[in-house]
Amino acid sequence: MTMLLVRPVVRTSARRMSTVAASTVSSDVQSYISEAPAATVSTLGNGVTVASLYNADGSGSGYTTVRLSGVGSRFDAVGGEAAILASSMGGVVGREHISLSSISSLSADAATSNLDALKGNLSCKLAGLSYESQMMDHLHSTAYQNGPTGNSLGNALEGSAESVASVSADDVASLLGGVNGTNVVVVGTGNGSHEKLVAEAEKAYGSLSGASGSKAVGSVADKSAFIGSDVRIRYDSHNTATIALGFEGASWTDPKAMPLALMSTLLGSFSKSDGLGKNVAAAMCQEVADHELASSISAFNLSYSDTGLFGMVATAPDNKLDDLLWYVMPNFVRLAHGVSDEEFTRAKVTLKTQILASFDGDVAAGEQMAQQIGTIGRVVSLTEMMAKVDALTMDDVKAAAGDVINDQDHALAAIGGIHELPDYNWIRRHSYMLRY
Repeated sequence: MTMLLVRPVVRTSARRMSTVAASTVSSDVQSYISEAPAATVSTLGNGVTVASLYNADGSGSGYTTVRLSGVGSRFDAVGGEAAILASSMGGVVGREHISLSSISSLSADAATSNLDALKGNLSCKLAGLSYESQMMDHLHSTAYQNGPTGNSLGNALEGSAESVASVSADDVASLLGGVNGTNVVVVGTGNGSHEKLVAEAEKAYGSLSGASGSKAVGSVADKSAFIGSDVRIRYDSHNTATIALGFEGASWTDPKAMPLALMSTLLGSFSKSDGLGKNVAAAMCQEVADHELASSISAFNLSYSDTGLFGMVATAPDNKLDDLLWYVMPNFVRLAHGVSDEEFTRAKVTLKTQILASFDGDVAAGEQMAQQIGTIGRVVSLTEMMAKVDALTMDDVKAAAGDVINDQDHALAAIGGIHELPDYNWIRRHSYMLRY
């Protein structure tokens, strides 16, 4: 059965905005967004979701994205088996999903028959991981040390050299044992036929069992417990250090998810290789660039089914880590007390640009649609997303920052020349202001 979803336009909230924001941000959406066609969505008898957004003129190439939820690094029993499975299927592993670029039968045969070669390739990849990627793995590991039964966000995204070497064919094959129809999302974009896509999905995934219960989309049995902690890997021979600092963020369906996304744009990103120098827009990045405190710094906002991580990752000289945190922490904390109208307005424009850019191209649009269905259970129109950004107020940001940052525990991972990196209690003390 094919069902056409007609999305209502979400009006901007009537909450009062500042004079500058009100004059710059309009609830009216450009016609190329508001008049964009809606996705066509069907559901197979066993719960497989099939969605498409094909070109009306039938031109161009067709693309398919398949997202498997419930299979990812957080569900690894050894470490690395999800990455091996994804590689054997020509896909990419996430912490809670595997993304494929074509419709193919769910089988671990290719992985088990070429296990040694796949393990070798993954081991080589792990040996070449950047410090930023390594620290994000360590950040998850220390923040989520005690995961719910059978899964943990603390698992390394692609395992470790030791765990990958221990993966057996049975470990890989067992990953697909619990996959049912509700875990599968198939999205077609570009040029194609929705009816043909449904038929192909039925042929490939129609034999999967349906859901055994009424578990909500993207949910897990128990919430991951965030633990304030840090892991520090010190090399006095290094003249730089890479730091990842994170607070407990919001899940995909948490009301704080959109304010946190805006907070991430308020903090911004900076890299010496960008060419902007000290002319970056975000206040935190301006200070970092002006005082030459880091070669790169970037805020991040990661959402998962039951929790999230909000923070920053930076690479800095070993003798400027204390100064870096001295400037970074007040910029985080001030989000709980408010920023200027100009910053707020600019951040909303930037967030809208980022949202539109994430749908730029048929492949990117397919990946975003698959992610939306797999995490919140439906396709969110661009009109609705633009309206949600317009509706954000300073009070929303202050409330979210108050819950996530202000006087809250943090997790930290650092590697390199970290002899000047402040200790945990110093950073914890600077997560709030004493104001009278």
